[in-house]
Amino acid sequence: MAYLQKLFFAAIIAGSIGGIFASALNISITVPMILQAEISEHAAEHAHAGEQGGHEHPEMSAFARNTLTVVGMMLAHVGFALMMTVLAELKGSLASWKSGLAWGAAGYLIFSLVPALGLPPELPGMPAPDLLQRQVWWITCTACTAGAIVSAVNYRSPRALIAAAVLVAMPFLIGAPAAPEMETLVPATLHHEFVIGTLAANLVTWLVMGLSLGMIRSPARPRLATLSS
Repeated sequence: MAYLQKLFFAAIIAGSIGGIFASALNISITVPMILQAEISEHAAEHAHAGEQGGHEHPEMSAFARNTLTVVGMMLAHVGFALMMTVLAELKGSLASWKSGLAWGAAGYLIFSLVPALGLPPELPGMPAPDLLQRQVWWITCTACTAGAIVSAVNYRSPRALIAAAVLVAMPFLIGAPAAPEMETLVPATLHHEFVIGTLAANLVTWLVMGLSLGMIRSPARPRLATLSS
């Protein structure tokens, strides 16, 4: 029980550190872009509803918006850290900060970079594919990417590498859901900067979270894999 408690608190600490970094990076980098896109979105809504007696919606204060961002980021990254901790301990591979960094890089590939190649982050006011289709494709992509990493790392043979490449390519061969053809007032350059900023923030967050977990757990013994044997 004491071991599981240490495991749990290690994940809480690493996830909280990741959440703090994610919150700071998003509030300073991506949130201003979201606000700029919302200005364009509201301008389009006002123009459309101008002759229909549309009413103003109260704007959320900066404090409330940032608070929701921090809470959401903390909860999400604690969840990611718990999952990463259990998987890494089952494999017995958290031997150093380097292995923690590798787990963080794997998480970034699975949950951020590879899915973004098919479904890049979107700004308010942009046309978007159907939500259910996006969710199904995203889950498929993350599962295939995770399977590809497991195949490539565990087996390290030409066949395993080919299988990994096929798994990664499969969701893209099926095709990511396409957004409907609609005009948007959101500048293309703003969206481009938002995608880069989001991916950069996610990269830093995942690496910091993995590094933190590796530094916390690497001296710990015994491992979950040893206990379960």
